[in-house]
Amino acid sequence: MLPVNFHKTFIPERRLIAALLEYAALGKQGSYKEISLDTGIPMGESSGKVPAVLDYARGMGLIELASDRTSGIKKPVLTSLGKIIYLEDKYLGEPMVQWLVHMNLCRSDIGAKAWHEIFAKGRGILGSSFTKPQLEDYLVSIFGPGNNRTGPLVLTYVEEAALGRARVLAVEGEKVTRKKAPVLEVYATPYSAYIISLLDAFFPGRDQVTFSEFNSKTFWFEICLWDRSEIEYVFSLIERKGFISIDRQIQPWIIERKASVDQVWPHLFDDWA
Repeated sequence: MLPVNFHKTFIPERRLIAALLEYAALGKQGSYKEISLDTGIPMGESSGKVPAVLDYARGMGLIELASDRTSGIKKPVLTSLGKIIYLEDKYLGEPMVQWLVHMNLCRSDIGAKAWHEIFAKGRGILGSSFTKPQLEDYLVSIFGPGNNRTGPLVLTYVEEAALGRARVLAVEGEKVTRKKAPVLEVYATPYSAYIISLLDAFFPGRDQVTFSEFNSKTFWFEICLWDRSEIEYVFSLIERKGFISIDRQIQPWIIERKASVDQVWPHLFDDWA
């Protein structure tokens, strides 16, 4: 997971993420300074945005780093999700894409610690509405005192330059309100691919997982902020796509995969033409 202050107080600017995806697509590698010169991502002598942009892209599930971490040379490689987004929506302009990368940032494996604590584990503690001071106090209770940890996180979902189009958060003064993930038919294929990617990551080698087991490992229902009826409705939409089936004969219901993630990601934008 990415550490609490990985962002260095920067937000994930979509134009900089796009420049990094282009760099990765071309198979390039280099030091922070070389990446900066090639992509235009700002980098000074001792600090800059390149490390934060690399980490954001990793946490979003768009790239992996193939290079030796101790060498100083970074080789970003596009993931399956990164490849389709690079081809179809390099600047992460679609709210659907912004929701997917947000969900990845909230994960306990590739995501960011603060995101996971707030959006995944925090649902039952913070609730869906809280103030910025309450948010900061919550992080202090987990990680101890720190500087400006909630500012970049909140701004990420306010700024048009970042992930503001997804409307994950609504901010009015000091009040912050979480919004539910979309419960719409057009999201059925993206959610199918995303669920299968979670099965790969958290339940390797298994094609069947109960709903309760799935959520206890992935926290996906908490990240989406759905109630039971919304979960059931979303899965009824997903099931129609044929990539996943649901066994409703026993409780809790069982999720069963019918396709590999690499078969589904290429269909991500099929219903968004």
